[in-house]
Amino acid sequence: MIRSWSSDIRFWVALAFAARLVGITNPPLETSHHWRQTSVLMVARNYAEQGVDMLHPRMDTAGSLTGITGMEFPLLNMLIAWGMLLFGDAYWPGRLIVLLVGSLGVLCFHKLVHRHLGATVALYAALLLLFSLWFMYARKVMPDVFAVSLVLIGLERLDAARGTHSPWASLVLGSLLISAGLLSKITAGCLLAVWPVLAWPQRRTWIVQLGTWLVAVATLPALWWYFQWVPHLVETYGFWHFFMGGSMAEGAVQLVRNWPRTLDNFYFDALRFSGFAVFLLGLYFAVKRRQHALLLAFALLSAAFLVVMLKAGDTFWVHAYYVLPFIPTMALLGGYGLAQLHNARWAHALLVIVVVEGLAAQANDFRISPQLAPLMHLEKDLGQDNGLIAMNTGQVPTAMYFAHRRGWTMTNATLADPATLKTLQQEGCTRIVVFKRTFDTAVELPWPVLLENDLYRIHGAQGVERTPR
Repeated sequence: MIRSWSSDIRFWVALAFAARLVGITNPPLETSHHWRQTSVLMVARNYAEQGVDMLHPRMDTAGSLTGITGMEFPLLNMLIAWGMLLFGDAYWPGRLIVLLVGSLGVLCFHKLVHRHLGATVALYAALLLLFSLWFMYARKVMPDVFAVSLVLIGLERLDAARGTHSPWASLVLGSLLISAGLLSKITAGCLLAVWPVLAWPQRRTWIVQLGTWLVAVATLPALWWYFQWVPHLVETYGFWHFFMGGSMAEGAVQLVRNWPRTLDNFYFDALRFSGFAVFLLGLYFAVKRRQHALLLAFALLSAAFLVVMLKAGDTFWVHAYYVLPFIPTMALLGGYGLAQLHNARWAHALLVIVVVEGLAAQANDFRISPQLAPLMHLEKDLGQDNGLIAMNTGQVPTAMYFAHRRGWTMTNATLADPATLKTLQQEGCTRIVVFKRTFDTAVELPWPVLLENDLYRIHGAQGVERTPR
């Protein structure tokens, strides 16, 4: 009985799902990427409060502007907004949506690998994916795992269409899911590079040919959104938010200049040290045993992901989650490598080491950062005034989200400029929040202090009296 459970990926996915329900009601104040989660939630809350307009997502950090700007297609934001309408300001609906889709992504990844490389490789590969960096980011309110999972599910459906007498449902569903995944995060599109390898054995059948056309068509909405609509929103509404990358030549220079940090995303963040060793083991066996299809898939996926890296440049190594679209590739090779070991006990032992190291490195994701926890009181501390606010958080929107206000995020140097203070007051700014150390060092301002605690000071416009504690 125990052996049958341990060899069933559904058991492990369910177990990992249950484990990540711990702290799922927490606000997005973990140490890792709270800023990215609050930018997603900010748009979702605006949808919940002002109505859903998919073509015009709105941020709160644009000062006196509308806040409408270009960004990822707000599918996830819309789903979270519906959760907010049903359950109020609870954070768990957004986390749960990503967790559900991320879990389905692992199951469909397992199906896809099982169909082509067998049960053992599929189980090992899916477990490596499940307990990789995926484990942590599949409970964060971010589009990365959400988008990659949609593409994986879509690819599995298109691939499955070849083995059924009624392929239309799988073909249509697969292409729609791929399109939704690319819209949600265009970098997830690098996974489509595996399709030629999947399609080649039956390339002359009408189902595979149609599937190839559908893959191509599925990319069109994302191309329109990111390369036409996003620039249009930025130009029309005057607020830049979304990073579209730079030139690949410039990105190559940046990655080479910071090559230790670039490699760190692969040998540490993605699967940790032990997982990276297992990945290299799989690559070794694939070369040794001349697994041409597997090596071709690896080469195509790597080439596609290299484009993502070159476009991102320094941003790639700064943010660990940029490696998420490539982790299924590493897990696939790692699963193949483990399956080649003659003694299954060695494979199981290595797998346990990878899982333990991965979980230990991600355990802090279940806790709220003590430094950030006081932000939960910021909205109340700002009082009844609903005017625009400014704060010294640089480009980080976390505090603005918890303030539940609109306004500006600035550096200390900008905020301390007398001309800036004058402009802010002219444009309707009535409060300035100065963080003492969490986002920046404290800066002295001539505006009167209304409230002060260990984390921040709240300044009011000239002529506003201090609020009693």
